[in-house]
Amino acid sequence: MSEVELANAALMRQYYEEVFNRRNLAFMREHLHEDVVGHGPGVDDVVAGAEQVAAFSAYVYQVYDDYRFTVENVAAQGDRVVVRGSVRATHKPTGRTVRFFGITEYRIEGGLIREYWRAYDRHDLYEKQLGGWRP
Repeated sequence: MSEVELANAALMRQYYEEVFNRRNLAFMREHLHEDVVGHGPGVDDVVAGAEQVAAFSAYVYQVYDDYRFTVENVAAQGDRVVVRGSVRATHKPTGRTVRFFGITEYRIEGGLIREYWRAYDRHDLYEKQLGGWRP
């Protein structure tokens, strides 16, 4: 990997630890492009702007207690980084423990997250594990 690819991969490893496991929204805001665009997990699901991304993460923190993302693989090529991992958390409204895997592709621009595409199995999470609960 090139030095830029290594730096981008290291950024994303740190991002997951800080943002998802330590709930550090300040770190998130420092590393998001102001015009970041997030896609997914549904085809029409789009989050635009750093504040919307931060607001969504704050919502996740409210709904899931003890949220822990384990990074299982990081791959970088050019300005893209793909992170695959798994989540374990307690869903506060139902009290149920949930587990799911996810994969997200990021586009890094000037050391900031500019765009991402997220995928995880919402059907398994909402229908099977949470019994039809919806946000």
